[in-house]
Amino acid sequence: MSTLSQPMQLILTLVKTQGQVLKPLESSLSIHGISFTEWLVMHRLSQSSDHTIKRISLANGIGVTASGITRILLPMEKVGWVERVTSARDARVSMVRLTPAGLESYQQATQSIEHTANRVTNMMNQQQVEQCMGLLSSLHLSAIDATH
Repeated sequence: MSTLSQPMQLILTLVKTQGQVLKPLESSLSIHGISFTEWLVMHRLSQSSDHTIKRISLANGIGVTASGITRILLPMEKVGWVERVTSARDARVSMVRLTPAGLESYQQATQSIEHTANRVTNMMNQQQVEQCMGLLSSLHLSAIDATH
């Protein structure tokens, strides 16, 4: 029987933890009819000055493929949370915009997700949260570097 290396144990722990954290987040968002991935899309769009982003930039920003973002956005367009926008500079560039209804849904869902995030991290103090964020940011940058 082989023993896993510490880096491999870390990755497995992260994956397991992600699943455990995602469950309560998804549950708190379900009352709003929003998945966590849809919330991520709305979050990224809400951070833009005009709530508009290139579709490919949005896909890269939430870690999905171009076809993946299309599958995510289609139902969001149908319910009126996002809309397609043509770039004024280049008609070939596909853009997406968060609608006023989408922004309202995002804001309501964010209140629920904030409450759940506080519950999930309730056994950590502020310093531990900051340390964890720093370590995960370093790991994130290492993972990005490893893909290049």
